[in-house]
Formats: sequence, structure tokens, C-alpha cells
Amino acid sequence: MSKSSMHTPPESTESEAFHQPFSWLPAAHQADKHAQFYALTVDVCKGIKTCADLIQLSNSDRGTDTPPTLDVNGTERLLRLVLTSSQMLADIAAERIDQLQ
Repeated sequence: MSKSSMHTPPESTESEAFHQPFSWLPAAHQADKHAQFYALTVDVCKGIKTCADLIQLSNSDRGTDTPPTLDVNGTERLLRLVLTSSQMLADIAAERIDQLQ
């Protein structure tokens, strides 16, 4: 193999990849900062809901014969992620409100 062919990047297989890029936003709104905030809000809220569901499920299984989905440490970490995520979203919203004035 020649030296130059060793460094040639492989052909793009993006269309064949399992994961494809995704956005909540229609193409016409991809660059709109307000629409981007709406999309961020959807992502963060869906993530918070998933974490809250796992926390609730794990806590409801404690003290029963069913092993919890997460151990106590994992549950506490998800709770911290929920708190941090909601605070981040609130901070971004507050910053945008301040920019309105």
C-alpha cells in the first residue's frame, strides 16, 4: 500500500449508518434562534421525563422482591441530572427574557 493511500479517508457511509441526524425543526427554521430554543426545550424536557420515570420506577421497586432498575447511587445521579438540566433550561430562558428589554 502506498503512503498516500494509507491516509485516504474511507468513503462516506453516512446514509448507511443506523443513526441519522435529527432535528425537531423544519429546515426553514434551523437557523432561527427562537426555534432552536424551542427544540432545546423539547429535548431537555423529554430527557427530564425519562430520568424521572427511571427514578420513580427504581424507587417504587425498593423494598420489594423486584430488583430496582437503578441502584441508589445511579438513582441519585439521575436526580442530579434532572435538577441540573431544569436549572440550565431556566437560566437560558431567563437570559433570553433579559435580552428582550
